[in-house]
Amino acid sequence: EETTGTIATPTIKEFTSADISYLDDALFIGDSRTVGLQEYSDITNADFFCTVGMNVFKIYNETATVDGVSTDIKALLGSKKYGKVYIMLGINELGYNRNTAFNKYKELVDTVLSYQPDAIIFIQANIHVGAERSAKDRIINNTGINEFNTMLMSLENKQNIFYIDVNPMYDDESGNLSTTYSSDGIHLYAKYFSIWKDFILSKAIF
Repeated sequence: EETTGTIATPTIKEFTSADISYLDDALFIGDSRTVGLQEYSDITNADFFCTVGMNVFKIYNETATVDGVSTDIKALLGSKKYGKVYIMLGINELGYNRNTAFNKYKELVDTVLSYQPDAIIFIQANIHVGAERSAKDRIINNTGINEFNTMLMSLENKQNIFYIDVNPMYDDESGNLSTTYSSDGIHLYAKYFSIWKDFILSKAIF
């Protein structure tokens, strides 16, 4: 028999909408923005490994309380099976060398997959900061956030790693975090975390 030597192209998976039960087997990893999502979005059926100031350089040394138990990330990943893992990290890394931070982020993704080989990884674009904050901060500004987000996008393979970007939901016309949604130019008002939750549920992969 002749073989053509062609490899079947994997099917590109498409986003679809889901209800909240989609997050029953989800884990969210992140910094203070994700802490806000945990506290204010009514996502009560997922696990959250997040702390204020979390970054990819210290994630293995941090602990968070999950189901009433203090745990580190590797112990948590080894303790149960997750179907989806959502990561939003990068804003607290902007003061570091960009490539070094990206490599540590990639290492985290690889670590998650080593513990959860069947999980779908959702790499979430870092949410922008407000125009005023962006203009006056030499390190945490939207130029840096966009540069890092672009690097993160390169990790997407549309098979088990997907890049999702909530910024269009929160941006003003200039691509900054709108004053409608934030008072300090960094953190969202509590009542607007539901927008992020709804966005996540509109980007489901089955």
